[in-house]
This record gives sequence, structure tokens and C-alpha cells, in this order.
Amino acid sequence: MDNDVLAMIEELEEIVDRGTKIPMTGKVLVDDTGVFDILDRIRAALPEEIQDAKWILSERQRIINEAETEAQKIVERGKSYAEKMAGEDEIAKQAEAYAEDIVKKAQAYAREVKAGAAQYADELLGHVDARLQDSLQSLRHNREELRTMAKREEQEKKQEKKPDNEKKPDKEKKAEA
Repeated sequence: MDNDVLAMIEELEEIVDRGTKIPMTGKVLVDDTGVFDILDRIRAALPEEIQDAKWILSERQRIINEAETEAQKIVERGKSYAEKMAGEDEIAKQAEAYAEDIVKKAQAYAREVKAGAAQYADELLGHVDARLQDSLQSLRHNREELRTMAKREEQEKKQEKKPDNEKKPDKEKKAEA
């Protein structure tokens, strides 16, 4: 349709170009019937052309609006993603700090447990040492008693092997004399 209107305008220009020129006035004589006929056809074609132009403008505006909306959504998603990443980074930092705190507490607890275990073991070993000392002392005393008993028995055996006269105690020997 654009070509129709343009063609009609060109046809109108030709009529004006072929028209008779009035000297020194800059005016032209044209056949008004042909001019009016072309103008009527342009008027008939223009509403359709104007409608097409309006549709094109509205379609252009719709496309621009959609593009702006989509661009806004993309920007919002980008902001949201950036905030999420920043938040995740912050969460990761907090988690790392929390983990470090747990590790420090666990290490401190482990040190306390080791120290407690060492102290407990030392106390137990002290008790065992004391009991062993008592047992050793008792063992030494028992050995000493056994030695003493063994010496007495040895002396008694020696006494039994002596003649009767030597077996008698010193008091009896003196009484006989």
C-alpha cells in the first residue's frame, strides 16, 4: 500500500510538471479533474496506510516495552543472583568460622581429656606404687621371718645331733657338777 500512495504522489507531480506554466508568476495550470481524482485515491489509501503506520508504531512500542520488561527481569535476576552469591559467601564465611570454633573447642577438649587421663593414670600408678611398696615391705618381712625360722630349725637340728650331755641346758650342767 505504501507503494500505491507513493505512486499516486508521483503521478500528481507529473501532472504539475506537464501543466502549462504562467510566465512570471511561478504558477502552473493543471487539469483539476485529474488532480482531484488522484487526491481522492490518496485519501482512500491513506486511512489504510495510517492504520498500518499506527499498527507498526504500536507493535514497535510493544516490542520496546517487552524488551524493557525482559531487560528489567534480567537485571533483577542478576541483582538477586549477586545478592544470593554474596549471601552464600557470607554463609560460607560464617560456616567456616563456626567450623574453626568447633575445631578449637574440640582441640581444647582433647587437651583437657588428655590432661585428665594423664592425671588419673598418675594417681592410679601412685596407688599401685604404694601397694607394691607395701607388698614389697611385707615380702621382705616374710622373707626375714623365713630366714629366722630356718636358722632356728638349723640350730635345733644341730642341738639334736650333740650328745645328751651337750644337749642339756647350761643350768643342768652346772647342777650336776
